Amino acid sequence: MIKTCISIVSIAMIMSFNSLEAGCGGCGPAKKAAVQNILPKDILTVVPENRMLSGKVEASCGMCNFGMDNSDCSLAIRVGKKTFNVKGTGMEDHGDSHADDGFCNAVRIANVKGKISKGKFKSESFALIGSK
Repeated sequence: MIKTCISIVSIAMIMSFNSLEAGCGGCGPAKKAAVQNILPKDILTVVPENRMLSGKVEASCGMCNFGMDNSDCSLAIRVGKKTFNVKGTGMEDHGDSHADDGFCNAVRIANVKGKISKGKFKSESFALIGSK
């Protein structure tokens, strides 16, 4: 009986530690605050009532740089103070996310077009502008 309880507790502890270490492994949510950037003057700062975005936004890893509660690294955009996970394109579609100017290490500016729906940005187009 005691051996069974010890086995169950051990397995539960191992499984909980594995979930704490989830993610891509190269990043880690060690950053506690969202990264702030010096922004161009024509960047979008509010989401329009029709929820359609067309213009420049901040783009980065939601977990690493925007302080989102994602369980792993994923592409996100920031409009003003609101952040949205991106659907329709991913971080690796735009280069190595762990490079010096990659999404896990830098906040980039992207020209986007798409709609915010159910708290996510559904991208029709997503193009990075320049390099960091």
